[in-house]
Amino acid sequence: MKKLVLAASLALALGLPAAAQDVTLEALGGGFASDSQIIPVMVNNPGLQGATFQSWVALMNPTASRFTVTATFYDTAGTATTRTIDLAAGELKTYTNFVNTVFGVTGAGAVKLTAPESAGGSHNNRFIVSTEVYTATGGRFGTMVPAQEFAATASRSFAAGIGVNATTRSNVGCFDQSGEPNTITARVFDASGAPSSVVTLALAANAWGQAAITAPVANGYVRFEPTGAASCYAVAVDNGTNAGRFIEAVEYTP
Repeated sequence: MKKLVLAASLALALGLPAAAQDVTLEALGGGFASDSQIIPVMVNNPGLQGATFQSWVALMNPTASRFTVTATFYDTAGTATTRTIDLAAGELKTYTNFVNTVFGVTGAGAVKLTAPESAGGSHNNRFIVSTEVYTATGGRFGTMVPAQEFAATASRSFAAGIGVNATTRSNVGCFDQSGEPNTITARVFDASGAPSSVVTLALAANAWGQAAITAPVANGYVRFEPTGAASCYAVAVDNGTNAGRFIEAVEYTP
């Protein structure tokens, strides 16, 4: 039941009617080719309204050398499942259901991708990754989930633009990068900055977790307060279509 609830909340798609044409919301901002990247959430599981959510991934080697990418999936218990992906020079590999194809698991979690140092200890084995969580139920809806090149810290972070009412649900999620048990307090505020509710994620070392915001709130935001390094986000979802919006938390410490 816990896995079903977590996966059902991962409706990461553009907010359009169910009859709309196929569309994907591109992530804002830019990125860099790197030899280490973290995707804060990937999924392979059924959800609400008969939807099945999965992660599409494109993994590219833009260099002139062959190397192997190590992919590690971290679940809700912090259990790591590791596989390797060989990339020839200039090769692109795409996956319609990365979690199932690469790891052979059902559920949701975070994924870390790394490549070994090149000759002389340099970081030239860099790759490019694009990730989308999508569902093809009632039309294809998806949103790009940005990869993170830099490790998270224990600083506060903020996710702005959530709502909870009769037609919309919102969820918060985090991936523990501290290597130790990590309690993240997610404080929800309305548009005026007035406190609304609190959600607590008690994560095991290296674990991923997500929970629903149950108290009603309009045009709100979330302030994440971790006890250790954590990468956090929010998801705002339309209850009727399962279309949603991924909101990466941005670190800020005054």
